[in-house]
Amino acid sequence: MSDIDTDGDDIIWEYESEELHTPVSSEDEGNKHQWPEFNDQYSFGEGIFELGTRFATIERFKEVVKDTFIAEGRELVWIKNDRERVRVGCKDKECGWIAHLSYNRQLQCFQVKTYRNEHTYARDLESNATDQHWISKKVEKRMATHPHMTTHEAIDFLREDFDLTAHPKMVYRAVKEARERMMGNEREQYGKLRDYLLEIHRSNPGSSTLLDLIPQP
Repeated sequence: MSDIDTDGDDIIWEYESEELHTPVSSEDEGNKHQWPEFNDQYSFGEGIFELGTRFATIERFKEVVKDTFIAEGRELVWIKNDRERVRVGCKDKECGWIAHLSYNRQLQCFQVKTYRNEHTYARDLESNATDQHWISKKVEKRMATHPHMTTHEAIDFLREDFDLTAHPKMVYRAVKEARERMMGNEREQYGKLRDYLLEIHRSNPGSSTLLDLIPQP
């Protein structure tokens, strides 16, 4: 049985399957359905999930949906988007593609409760899912091996790996965002160095440690 919701814009969306909310009794525990967990090892645009798939975080689900829509050149719309649930569909009101994810307190994870994986309109050439934050996360991964990446190099990277042409100003801001995030992570790690030394002393009594700092201009 399914609930119906209208969200105020004359679109009727299937809400979520009641089957996924049915509590498991102690008698049924041995036959409990093992819902699949999303596999993070996927290539761009090839993230596959199904009804019932479990996600560790709501942000991970949103990233996978964005990847898929950008790879397919389709436009998405966030129908619901808060800390415990997200519902996303195609911007074209006639399209039947819909996915709904919400928190399952019994499993203590996020779970796909509604999913219709069928587009009923032609593919476009671009996607509205491409934004600065999405680009910065892709660029940040690339910076692990190319720490001094420039805006021009990032533009080439996006074109070659994602077949994507983004505005140079957006790419510039994305590169800056990625670099600042990486620098923040590095500062956090450096700030823990003294704690690491103290832990060596605690776990290995009698040990000697030396912390050598090299000032940077």
